[in-house]
Amino acid sequence: MSTRTDPLRRLPLPAVLVAVVLLLLAGCAGAPAPAEPSGDAAFPVTVEHAYGATTLPARPQRVVALGTNDVAVARAVGADVVGGLENAGESRPQAPYLEPFPDGVLTISELEPLPLERIAAFRPDVILAVSSYLVTDRAAYEQLSAIAPTVMYRTSLFGSPMQDDARQIGVALGETERVEELIARADEAVAAVRAEAPGLPGRTVLVGQARGDVLPVIVGEPNQATTLLGALGLEPPASFTERPPSGAEIAPGTVGLSYEEAGRLAEADLVIMSFPTAADRARFEASPVVAQALSGVTYLPITLDQAIALQAPSVVSVGWLLDTLGARTW
Repeated sequence: MSTRTDPLRRLPLPAVLVAVVLLLLAGCAGAPAPAEPSGDAAFPVTVEHAYGATTLPARPQRVVALGTNDVAVARAVGADVVGGLENAGESRPQAPYLEPFPDGVLTISELEPLPLERIAAFRPDVILAVSSYLVTDRAAYEQLSAIAPTVMYRTSLFGSPMQDDARQIGVALGETERVEELIARADEAVAAVRAEAPGLPGRTVLVGQARGDVLPVIVGEPNQATTLLGALGLEPPASFTERPPSGAEIAPGTVGLSYEEAGRLAEADLVIMSFPTAADRARFEASPVVAQALSGVTYLPITLDQAIALQAPSVVSVGWLLDTLGARTW
């Protein structure tokens, strides 16, 4: 068993927090959207999304970003984010791959009900919810739209490639050219890893988490995590698709593996695991069944910051993610 140590310091977080991280919806690959005009000349602009269309009369000056990737893309293109979702990983409230925010900006948690009064107090002229677990139905969208123009995901939460999610945000902010630069940089980061690690294509991978009595693992439907790993040439073991674990489906394509079935981890070449607490990691690594399964595979324990960025990668986080995971040496 070859094991990598965590590059970032671990801090325990409640298990419910990580349940949010694993709640992924199915993703899909798609052709790039046509480029839109950038800057003030692009406005007024209408952004189509899952709940209709949102028109922004002028370039936003005060942005509230309710998803991790909304925060990341808006920050990376220089938008004035006055309120946003806090990072749920060890480096909270600040994602480790972003320039620091002033105090009092990243104050919204995915674990609380949608804080409408607090969002209104930021006086936004646009609300970004392209990657937000807080806004998953029309009712929530309409509540936010009563505060400010609100931009959603195109079809479903994480139902589009990360590149198209970024484009959705870029159109709303009048920053389509800068978003295309971010996309190019992210694509180059993936291509560089694949070129420098020619042994990756054809290998199999399981991404999971040890949480209490359950080991949720991604085994099925394509999503943004499997799309990124697939771009590196990695796929889930065919045996997990042909003969899924007996545990309940936790999210589309994510199944709960019991400790009794943990020997099936040996069916992958690479096992990537995260842990909500140090106790969860200790239990996982002390299990004789797990130890036997991992003895012949590459085992990579990761931090919650890394797990969040892997479960829902963005064009801003992907370079940092691949570097800190040491993807070139898998």
